[in-house]
Amino acid sequence: MRAARFVISLDLELFWGVRDHRRLEDYRVELLGVRRAVPAMLKLFEEYGVMATWATVGMLFCESRDELLASLPRRIPAYRDASLSPYPHIASIGRDEVEDPFHFGLSLVRLIEASPGQEIASHTFSHYYCCEPGQGPAEFEADLEAAVAVAGRRGLRLRSLVFPRNQMRRDYLEICRRLGLEVYRGNPPGWLYRAHDRAQNTGMRRVARLIDSVAPLTGARCVSEGSPLARQPVDVPATRFFRPLATRSAWLARRQRVRICREIDEAVRRGGIYHLWWHPHNFGVGLEAHLSELQYILEHMARWRDAGQLVTATMAEAARQGISDQEGPWASAAW
Repeated sequence: MRAARFVISLDLELFWGVRDHRRLEDYRVELLGVRRAVPAMLKLFEEYGVMATWATVGMLFCESRDELLASLPRRIPAYRDASLSPYPHIASIGRDEVEDPFHFGLSLVRLIEASPGQEIASHTFSHYYCCEPGQGPAEFEADLEAAVAVAGRRGLRLRSLVFPRNQMRRDYLEICRRLGLEVYRGNPPGWLYRAHDRAQNTGMRRVARLIDSVAPLTGARCVSEGSPLARQPVDVPATRFFRPLATRSAWLARRQRVRICREIDEAVRRGGIYHLWWHPHNFGVGLEAHLSELQYILEHMARWRDAGQLVTATMAEAARQGISDQEGPWASAAW
């Protein structure tokens, strides 16, 4: 049996990812904390030899408001819920990253780019919502075109995509392929994690997902060796959202890390993929406590890695490794 793969992806959004349900004045501390969290996580990743994928909102690549305005997609979505659109919000942002650290992030992108083993990926240009009424494939394609272009100006080729709010659409994958996106983060199986619009994200779903993060509501999960991943773009599905529980409840945090470690064990037994994800702003407050929880998980991962039964990988590398493995399920796919 081949070695399991341990994948981490992070959704780097700053205020663009929360602006439709958070007020900046209420969330500024968490967002400013990203400036400490990103280098701290990179340091920990380097210490443990962890490769990670940083799915970055395209707007963060811009150096200034003027560049952002010049980089807008040729078509923008007309969401039925107008609060979801970031475009009217642009008029109120600052001129650049120095004046406005909530809407610009090129310095963070450069820091990640300079760190060993890290992949910079796409989180769409505008934190685009694929399942919301009022948008369609033409608007999605224009958004991805803008994301690819602004990254290209920084000398970066985007290979992997994370759909904002996990609103993955299979009928949009051909658009991704045409624009060079070869890998995406799909959703875990089951109704709890099925892609849906914001209206369907009910309180019952949220509570059930919280329970599932600390108790085996849906059982241990990983992507097994026999999963049908031979298409391109390649799906490297999420396994578990790493919730910021360390500042809320020590008991819940402990239960979550136990659940994650048991799932890593299952991935090793099955020779599969374990894919953990979160947002850097989740570590924006209580950084040391969250890093301690993460370090516990990385220590567990490292024991399997040192035994030769697990390797770390970015999303793109996990797909590439699988496709090049002639005994694995991806052998028939062209890369």
